[in-house]
Amino acid sequence: MPSASSALIQTLANNGVEVIFSLSGNQIMPLYDACIDANIRIIHTRHEGAAVYMAEAYAQITGKIGVALVTAGPGLLNAVSALYSAARSESPVLLISGDAAVKMDGRGGFQELDQCSVTAPITKYSTRPNSAAKILPELERCLTAALGGSPGPVHLAIAFDILSTAADVEPVAATRITTASGISDDDLDHVIGAIEAAKYPLFIAGPQANKTRQPVANATLEAALGLPVICLESARGLSDSFYGDLTTTLKAADLIIHLGKLADYSTGIHADGRITAGTPIISILTDDQAAPNPAHDQNPILLIRTGSIPAAMTQLAAAITDHHITIGGDQWPAAITASITRRLDWQAGDQGRHPAALAERLQVAINRAPAPILVADGGEFCQWVQAGCVAPRRIINGPSGAIGGGIAHAIGAAIAAPDAQIFLVMGDGTAGFYLGEMHTAVRTGANITAIIGNDYRWNAEVQIQIDTYGPDRVYGCELDEKADYAAAASGLGAFGKTVGPNDNLDAALASASAYHGPALLNVLIDGQAAPKFVPMKL
Repeated sequence: MPSASSALIQTLANNGVEVIFSLSGNQIMPLYDACIDANIRIIHTRHEGAAVYMAEAYAQITGKIGVALVTAGPGLLNAVSALYSAARSESPVLLISGDAAVKMDGRGGFQELDQCSVTAPITKYSTRPNSAAKILPELERCLTAALGGSPGPVHLAIAFDILSTAADVEPVAATRITTASGISDDDLDHVIGAIEAAKYPLFIAGPQANKTRQPVANATLEAALGLPVICLESARGLSDSFYGDLTTTLKAADLIIHLGKLADYSTGIHADGRITAGTPIISILTDDQAAPNPAHDQNPILLIRTGSIPAAMTQLAAAITDHHITIGGDQWPAAITASITRRLDWQAGDQGRHPAALAERLQVAINRAPAPILVADGGEFCQWVQAGCVAPRRIINGPSGAIGGGIAHAIGAAIAAPDAQIFLVMGDGTAGFYLGEMHTAVRTGANITAIIGNDYRWNAEVQIQIDTYGPDRVYGCELDEKADYAAAASGLGAFGKTVGPNDNLDAALASASAYHGPALLNVLIDGQAAPKFVPMKL
């Protein structure tokens, strides 16, 4: 008789799942066994949070659902912070967790925990089937929720006694995801009318519609508009160094259209003076996104619903082309481009390599690499890289503001795109979160060139202390040279090298990029504040 575990895993395989990111544990070993017959690869991680980050990156690069598998109790709780990151980045991730036996509910079973009460506020759907017969229907609901509307994470908790006993459950074929509808004809006419009437419209997308995940929809809409589409996917919002002096353009706009982007702190809607009073906002959101709730009514917001943001973008592009709409002549597109590509001047200091100088050399390496993917963790150093580097595909730490997941994101990207060259940047603070995953990168043969910008401190917090309390009040955020990250990488089986201020960075990058497997450069840099034009406003 088949088991619930084999039926679950084979159903995932029938839905195109080829890899699961996991950290093992007692309650989920039946699923490990089932992966053998289903020919699903397990990427065994060193931390449950890393498994979720890897699944998130895998989903962003492939467009398919990323699957993470963890055990009960502390295993599930270790995964939750990364689950929040996937939620804020709108990444379709299925988190499967083992759980205490159903027959022990309320009796103090091993690692008993009301898991769904923990994950429900974070996920699009969280469920714990209480019988084998309910597992596959609940799995189908999870897949539909994760991939439909605005993508996002879901959670399926499965009790050990249900997984480990024989059950008359057969795997099912692939789940059919309903083709999402676009904007209604009436709403589309209203949007087109507003665009025709505007001289200076600005289009702002959310993370689900960034250029890595939706290259065709972006290219199609930008070609029709003759304008760049802005994607606000950083926790820093308008202070995101990738978009330079975006606030100048935002204030000049006479129409703002949000494409799946919630009207939150990051868009300027809650900060006085960021958007000119009276500028109308059209908020195009999927049916499962929350309606906008602005802090003031200085800017009227019209809510329009759609089944899919990429579908709405393509629909808008076709309508703009059909109506022969020309937007802003040559001046407005040029003004937007000049604004978002503007960068603050910098000068080399006498304390070490400037992070902007590092970014310049990294861009040269990216340009030479086959199919490069840039992965940027959080922190001040990574803001310099985002200001100075572009790549055809990239993954950043996203709207959650979580830091430390960069190594795991890079591994997930490498598994998703094994022929790509992954460039990972992180600070010496963020590197410490999941440094052990360098061994996971070694075991999987991930093609990663990792760079730690090492300024011996938690620089983002140092800059907050300097700005808020003064330079003489920096406290508790120092690191030091005793942490030898290059030696640690070498000890975990990777290539490791420290690059001092006077060392040849180009040669080090060339050696790291040529290395077969993961390589880590510990680059000593001068601690500099991020190159932001406006302060971050929470």
